[in-house]
Amino acid sequence: MDARITKPEFDSAISSAAQDIDAARTVALEAMRARDEAIGQWIRKAVTTAFRAVIDYPRRRRVYDELAMLSDRELADIGLTRGDIPRVFEGDFEAKAKQAANAPAHARPLAA
Repeated sequence: MDARITKPEFDSAISSAAQDIDAARTVALEAMRARDEAIGQWIRKAVTTAFRAVIDYPRRRRVYDELAMLSDRELADIGLTRGDIPRVFEGDFEAKAKQAANAPAHARPLAA
């Protein structure tokens, strides 16, 4: 049993190991790019959401104040109560309002 490695065997082992290392580096770099892209998208989305909230606040506040100034009768005319005013700004309020408007008359809540 001879433990020595010949020059061609050594060169073959080194070149295949180098190819394996290059393949591993390529996979690692691709994973890092994907991670960095995901982080970038998350940051972009967070900044955009925060910016829109800051820009949208004065309009939302103005609508809230205008609704708060209405009498209970005027609110009832548009299908709202005082308790509905904060919910107007929820994301699904409009969808729920359309669903309620399309409901049969016997299923609709009575205005006070």
